[in-house]
Amino acid sequence: MLCPLQSGYGFVPGERLLEQQLLGGMPRQMGTFIGSVHRVTASVLCRTSFERDYLWAFWRKKQREPENWLWAIQTDAYALEEHECRFAVGSPPVEQTRSGKIVQYGFQIWVKPLHRPADIDDMIIDYWNSGMNPQAKLLLEKLANESVPGTVRGIWQN
Repeated sequence: MLCPLQSGYGFVPGERLLEQQLLGGMPRQMGTFIGSVHRVTASVLCRTSFERDYLWAFWRKKQREPENWLWAIQTDAYALEEHECRFAVGSPPVEQTRSGKIVQYGFQIWVKPLHRPADIDDMIIDYWNSGMNPQAKLLLEKLANESVPGTVRGIWQN
């Protein structure tokens, strides 16, 4: 698939809660949905006729055989990550802008969320609440465990 543009990109996370409004007080919430999907609004820029032909051929194929494909997009993490995606019904590629032969198309897709371990979320929240930078700890752990194993352990034992 073509690279998504940053302009016009939108991400709505899938919610895993069912909510019931009450006559008074806080609403009742219950976790029910495992694997709820995200919804992403994306656009691609077709600079050549070949890119345009590719986009429409790809979309038509996914209309005939609805199946997921991998696409490097940004959802609930800072970095681009490969996600399983599927075109949303009722949101075909729509021409958004045209400048000569260059055309920008926008559409919506369903995105399967990536697994995010609860202990990593807890660590990030704990470090943030304590005033520390969680990314510094993650980088230090990566350095210690992957780049030079045993180095940090040796420093702390001396």
